[in-house]
Amino acid sequence: MSPRIVLISAASLLLVLGARPAESQHTLSAYSACSTTDSVYVIWTLYDPTNDPTAHPEWVGYDILRRPLPGCGTYVVANDQIIPREFGITHTVYYQEQNPSTGTVHEYRVIAVDANRQQVFLPGFCAPCDVYQECPPYSAPITAGTLIDEGGIFLRVNPCPGSCYPFPYLEGSLADELRPYAGTPTAFQFFGSVGCGGVEGCALLVDHWEFSSCVTPTATRSWGRLKTIYR
Repeated sequence: MSPRIVLISAASLLLVLGARPAESQHTLSAYSACSTTDSVYVIWTLYDPTNDPTAHPEWVGYDILRRPLPGCGTYVVANDQIIPREFGITHTVYYQEQNPSTGTVHEYRVIAVDANRQQVFLPGFCAPCDVYQECPPYSAPITAGTLIDEGGIFLRVNPCPGSCYPFPYLEGSLADELRPYAGTPTAFQFFGSVGCGGVEGCALLVDHWEFSSCVTPTATRSWGRLKTIYR
C-alpha cells in the first residue's frame, strides 16, 4: 500500500460537507470515496470553533482504524505514522490507500490519538467517525438484513445476526416498495452508500438491491454447507 495524506486548512469546506461546526467543542465529520477501482480516500474535516492552539495539547493527531465487513473482527491501524493534527484551526485531511481487498466493504474509523497512539476521547468529537467503502463501487453489499418499520416515512435495515453491517434507514419510493416485507424474515442485500451523522442516524442511498438470506458459514470444509440464523 502507498498511502497519501493531504492536510488542508479549510473552514470554507464546511459547505462542502453540509455540516455545521459545534459552538463550543471540536467536531469531526468524515466521508469516503473511491479514487480508482482499487484505491480508497478517507476524508475528514475537524471543526475547531475556538481556534485555540492550546486546547487539548495531548491530542497530537489521528489514526485510521479499518476492518472488513460483514465480519466483526479486530480493527487494524491503516496508517503507518500518526497523521498530524493542525492545532487551533479548522482543517480537512485526505488519506488515500490501496484497498487491501477489492470488492469488499471496509469500515474505516478515524480516532484522535496522543503521541503514544492512545485514543484521546473528546466530547462530541464524532459526527460520525465511521465510514463504509468498497472499491469498485457497488461491488459488494454495503449492508444486508431484514427490515423494520419505524413508522412515518422510514424503514430501518436490521443487519443480519453475527454481522457488523451498519444499521441505516431508507426512505422514499423504495421504502414504500419494500414496506410489505418489514417485520418478516425476508432479507435483502443493498448495494449503494451509507452516510452517517444526521439526527436519524445513518442514511442508505441505494443503487440496487437483491433478495438474500441471513446466513453464516459453518465450521466445515465446504462453503456449500450454510446455516440460516434467525434471532
